[in-house]
Amino acid sequence: MASTGIAQRELAITRILDAPRDRVFRAWTDPEQVKCWFGPKGFTIPFAEIDLRVGGKYRNVMRSPDGKDYWSAGTYREIVEPERIVITDSFSDAEGNVVPASYYGMSGDWPLELLVTITFEEYDGKTKLTLRHEGMPEGENADGAEQGWNESFDKLAEYLASGCRRTTIVAEPGKQELFITREFDALRELVFRAFVEPDLYVQWLGPREIEMRLETFEPRTGGSYRYIHKDKDGNEYGFHGVYHEIKPPERIIDTWEFEGLPESGHVSLETARFEALPGDKTGFTAQAVFLSVADRDGLIQSDMERGVVESYERLDELLERLKKER
Repeated sequence: MASTGIAQRELAITRILDAPRDRVFRAWTDPEQVKCWFGPKGFTIPFAEIDLRVGGKYRNVMRSPDGKDYWSAGTYREIVEPERIVITDSFSDAEGNVVPASYYGMSGDWPLELLVTITFEEYDGKTKLTLRHEGMPEGENADGAEQGWNESFDKLAEYLASGCRRTTIVAEPGKQELFITREFDALRELVFRAFVEPDLYVQWLGPREIEMRLETFEPRTGGSYRYIHKDKDGNEYGFHGVYHEIKPPERIIDTWEFEGLPESGHVSLETARFEALPGDKTGFTAQAVFLSVADRDGLIQSDMERGVVESYERLDELLERLKKER
């Protein structure tokens, strides 16, 4: 990296993580684990791919709470498992082509390529993680990068302690589908009940400030549903669909349509699966298939992600209350 004449900062952060070194190393190199913790607070990782070899590439996208995507890509310069990783770091477009920081509204002083070195040291059964991020110019964007890394490491510590409890939304570019995954700390039968019992359903579906009213609710094969969400300003939004299959406590297949769109026909087919996991936990996966890529991308660019994340946070809280009542 050639000198630009601009004062540069070498960002260095060290954390002690309560997990063995091998496990921490895997959390950095397994794309499914990266999706669980990477990014600042409130950001999600809908897509991540890793070709873990010297000369191999990585690519991922961080999605902000307001739905804006920030793609990045780079190359593995050095891999010493489980001790050290050296990678390049660049902003990119969705295809992985390097773009300037101005592509995302940042300062033009930001270099096209930075260097990141992560070391993993054994520390009394824990892991001493050190990150060095080289080449960034001094200023507001560097301050933001430091805050983002620290928030990422907060999330990494939480992930290592509690597993992937957060909601993950995966939407690969150019495809008509998206996937939502979540792990719930409750028995599968209890989680399934929250999807099919009306008095439970209205307590968690939607963002926190929304009031929910059921107009029709027939959770059976061939049944239908319609509900209204009312926001704090009194605006109402209708949603409806048909249940194609209800198989307790394993699967729900239904359609979903938002009535507020200017044209009808923006229907998705949704399949929710409930998997019994060890420790009385439940693995939840939802696949939504849209009529077009444009329909899917339009929903993602709305406030959909915040609604999904807050819904499942509320469901977590409801499940905790229900477990205490048993």
